[in-house]
Amino acid sequence: MTEISSSINQRIKAIELELAVESSETKYGSYTVSKEYSTDLLYISNRLRTMTEKYSLLHSVYFYDETTGKIYTSKSGSYVFDEFYDIKWLNHKVDIYRIQQLPLRYTLNNEDLINNYYDVFSVYNDLVLSLVIKGRPSFYLMANISLNRLYEDIISTYELNKNKEEFFILDSNNQVIEGFCGFIQSDELMQLNAKHIENDVYYVKHNNRIYFIKSFDFGITSVTSYQIDEAYQESKYLGSYVILACVGLLFFLIFISTYMARRLYQPINTLYSDIAENTKSLQKENVYDEIDMLKHVFVEINTFNTNAKLNLKRFEEINKAFNFRNFLELSQSQNEFLSDHPYLFDGDGNGLCELLFIKLDFENDKSLEDIRLFNLSLQELLRSYLQSSMKGIMTKIDDFFVLLYHIDQADNNQTRKVLTDTVLKLTHHNAYFAISDYIHNVTEVIPQYNICVDLIENAYFFNWKNELIRAERVKMVKDRDDIHLLFLNISTSMVQCIVSNNKKDIDNLILQLESKLHSMHNASQAKDVCNRIIMDLDKEFHISKSFDRNILLALNENETLTETINFIKKLLEHASMLYDSNDNKENHYCEQAKKYLEDNYMRDMNITDVADHLNISYSYLSKIFRVRTDITLSDYLNSYRIEKSKDYLTKSSLPLHEIAEKVGYNNVQSYQRFFKKHLSITPGNYRKLHNNMSQS
Repeated sequence: MTEISSSINQRIKAIELELAVESSETKYGSYTVSKEYSTDLLYISNRLRTMTEKYSLLHSVYFYDETTGKIYTSKSGSYVFDEFYDIKWLNHKVDIYRIQQLPLRYTLNNEDLINNYYDVFSVYNDLVLSLVIKGRPSFYLMANISLNRLYEDIISTYELNKNKEEFFILDSNNQVIEGFCGFIQSDELMQLNAKHIENDVYYVKHNNRIYFIKSFDFGITSVTSYQIDEAYQESKYLGSYVILACVGLLFFLIFISTYMARRLYQPINTLYSDIAENTKSLQKENVYDEIDMLKHVFVEINTFNTNAKLNLKRFEEINKAFNFRNFLELSQSQNEFLSDHPYLFDGDGNGLCELLFIKLDFENDKSLEDIRLFNLSLQELLRSYLQSSMKGIMTKIDDFFVLLYHIDQADNNQTRKVLTDTVLKLTHHNAYFAISDYIHNVTEVIPQYNICVDLIENAYFFNWKNELIRAERVKMVKDRDDIHLLFLNISTSMVQCIVSNNKKDIDNLILQLESKLHSMHNASQAKDVCNRIIMDLDKEFHISKSFDRNILLALNENETLTETINFIKKLLEHASMLYDSNDNKENHYCEQAKKYLEDNYMRDMNITDVADHLNISYSYLSKIFRVRTDITLSDYLNSYRIEKSKDYLTKSSLPLHEIAEKVGYNNVQSYQRFFKKHLSITPGNYRKLHNNMSQS
């Protein structure tokens, strides 16, 4: 009966799911506003008919649109609401957008007889279970499940009603609606004292028959009955089969146990045999010789078992360390972590702990094998100390150790002191430490872990060795202008040092940069300044063209400030070398530019004409000219023009507009402005001043 009831529920659930999915079809909610009403309605009718054909249990499917007052059925087509024969179900619906089960009701099994007299077509009434769902904006879909078809489907599936078996369905009034109850009246059956079995299934015995009863939420009760002697005979056979199966399984287990015992204890048997063989030649004067031999065997066995137990315990510790790493990397749930380490946090995740990060600094003369062995030994030592004493847990991520341990404020941070002092002694004071804030809840572990990752990287970058680094040690420069000013000053100074080829100034500048970066106390901002300096140098001297890889990526691979400074120093030396190799060529360009300006100053020329004449880019010429002459091309041209105009002012009486034209200015205003800018006096006053001095 349990299987039959489950099968009935599954069939109904499948139709409920289909109906819910069908209600999401947009055509149901939009066809009323469509200009192609008939086309949309034909589409809807096909969908309803398809759904009915898909499930053999369905009597019919209705689509009711409140907006137009139309009801469409999968059987015979559309009806105006007031003319439809089956509208009483609307009294039981609820305006909710989910599946509703309506009370059982009768509907026509053959709509072709609708115009005949009631006594003609009443025999065609079909009892149905109606499932209704409301869709948006305002329509209903209803699937009518025929109980007769459901009954026939169950009979066919489980081959019921054969021999003296019975399967029938009762309504809420305990009347048979499907099947046949031939050995007792149905209402009398339901009044008998039934006993509960499981899953709301009951049984009752009557007249040498046993009845299994199961009630459903939608108002029906299914009943199966069997003759007791047949049921007993089947159970008797089943019991015999079970006994035989158990006996066979028992013999199989005995065989397997014997085989495994021989395999597992073969080393012990061999050990005993070897010792016994060695003692055969001994003179056994009394029983104590045998006892001594057995004691020796016991010692060997005990040693074997102790080693196995230690290995098992070590495996459990390693497994917990691995799970701790998964938790930090968000691969293990918080609840699993709490169950692994109940000594750190209580059931609600509360406790008092802290995270300690350790990074080791090895000397260059150590081989990779020595470093690996030392790491493994230290890892084993720290993990054993924490886990054997139930103080905490440890794992290794990348190249640093992560320790989470319980804090007892009464012991004055003894656990932390033991851990750090042990590491310092074993590494000869070559270690970096980062410590978290106090952790009061398990939810704080991951945020504090991320903070400590940044802290240990800063400690290693700035060489804060053998110190406990906390979050307040790493500060952020709030004023971004300070960083920009630092970058601008150092970058400009570096360009000048390279151009002047002053190696002493370069060394001093490197020391100044290292000091400034070290005072920032923030590795990410220090690297940002270095990145900007490198980009500026590359813009000036095209360093990256002579590298086979990205120089910014190469810079950021340096993990310490010392490595970063050395990298920048090498880049400066490389840039200086590149500049020296181009020095003669660039000096030649500058001299040629001066000559061109001096030969063509009287023309109304564009300053870019100089670069075109030399067949190089204007930006390149402008940059090298300014670096090597400390003046721009435009200022050099204007200065030369002003000097030439001074001869016209002092040695001729030409008006100012003619002088301006002779020295290359297209209007006198520009000439006067540049003259005053260079000599702080107007051309007219300069001429008067010179004439007065000549007369005196």
